[in-house]
Amino acid sequence: MSKNNVFDVLIVGGGVVGACVLNKLTRIGKKCLLIDKASDVATGASKANSGLVHAGYDPKPNTLKAKLNIRGNKLYPKLCKRLGVKLDKCGALVLGDDETQLDNLYQRGLENKVYVEKWDRKQILEKVPDLADHITCALYARDAYIVSPYFFTISVADEAVLNGAKVSLEEDLVSVEKKDDIFEVVTKKAIYYAKQIVNSAGAGYNEVAKLLKAEEYPLEFRRGEYFVFDKIKDFNVPCTLFTMPTKLGKGVLITPTIDGNFLLGPTSTESDTQTKVTSEGLDEIRNKAQLIVKNINFRNAIRQFSGVRVISGDDFVVEKSKVADGVINIAGICSPGLTSAPAIAEMVTKLLGFSLKEKENLKLLKKRVLFKELSKAKQIQLCKENKNYCSIVCKCEEITKGDVIEALNRPIKVASVDAVKRRCNAGMGRCQGGFCFTKVVAQIIKERKIAYEQVKKENRGSEVCLSDIREVNND
Repeated sequence: MSKNNVFDVLIVGGGVVGACVLNKLTRIGKKCLLIDKASDVATGASKANSGLVHAGYDPKPNTLKAKLNIRGNKLYPKLCKRLGVKLDKCGALVLGDDETQLDNLYQRGLENKVYVEKWDRKQILEKVPDLADHITCALYARDAYIVSPYFFTISVADEAVLNGAKVSLEEDLVSVEKKDDIFEVVTKKAIYYAKQIVNSAGAGYNEVAKLLKAEEYPLEFRRGEYFVFDKIKDFNVPCTLFTMPTKLGKGVLITPTIDGNFLLGPTSTESDTQTKVTSEGLDEIRNKAQLIVKNINFRNAIRQFSGVRVISGDDFVVEKSKVADGVINIAGICSPGLTSAPAIAEMVTKLLGFSLKEKENLKLLKKRVLFKELSKAKQIQLCKENKNYCSIVCKCEEITKGDVIEALNRPIKVASVDAVKRRCNAGMGRCQGGFCFTKVVAQIIKERKIAYEQVKKENRGSEVCLSDIREVNND
């Protein structure tokens, strides 16, 4: 084992928290590796959530959730600007008909030093004309944002790779052993060496903790189901609309997305780690959403999906292991995990014993600009320079072959249809990939130089085909 083969930090888990930790450590000059069992980063809870950067009025004051939420919210604008990731400060309204409950939430917001206002029905109607009749009051949080959770995660990880970090996907952990203060991490693909390890494996936290001989925690899994609505001009929801939070979470919400669609959901159902959508869950969303705004036409829904959040008690777990020297435990990162991720990365950096000061002259990630976002003049010029931008792959989202090729040539190399979708939106429109799926597959084959049978829809086991039917017939 050469010193050159030893990583300063090995991170297990490629969700938004793991990606942010990788990014921060790389920017301070540490040699880092992130491994994940999936075929891409952001394939778990980090892709299947509401995409909200919370203002911070809801967490119990002085908890890790509160502190990291508020710090994370402040970090997002500068971070997204650097990464070229869209961030919209649309604000949020928590709606209700109980003044006492509203006052309690307002006081919590003030205690957390968050800008909040109490609104009456007249003020709410000016912003939300289709407001349900029973709603009389609201808490307005000015500093709430929306972001693409998966593209943010991808971009954070891409920037780290651009500056020297390593990301290895489809890694299955076999064993971890510490020898002479160096961890030997054995996977089915390779053996890695690291001075310190960060366990940010999300739903798989305890499985990794066992191998690390670190603390295990009781984990609760709650499934949240959603409707995705088409980009509808007459759906008058200009900001995120919540109902009053309960012990089970922030409840069903209605929010615009950064790409112009609308999300309705989530539910909060005790579950295992499997994502699924149920008729009961969708009925619950239909019923509760109608209590927020009137006249919702669910025929405009183009997709349903679910995600599973991981909960460990009432607060986040971000700590140095007391029983496994050199290990950082990160567990139970539910809402507001997306918001808190950049702040968690700072906290982890300090726990590892490092300064937050970043290196100079770091490489900047090339900003993603889709062909459809360019002016007509620039589109014409680009088509003259590169004919791939003259060919439409996804008609619903107006995504060109050039956009798909650029997505496949970002720093982290992927080979699944959903990975391309998360990078350039191909397949996210009304037909949900019905017309562009095979075109994306064809481009993956060409760019990755792999066989049709090697292309996946998402993770291992989701290969788009098993074999050529002619070969089967020849048998």
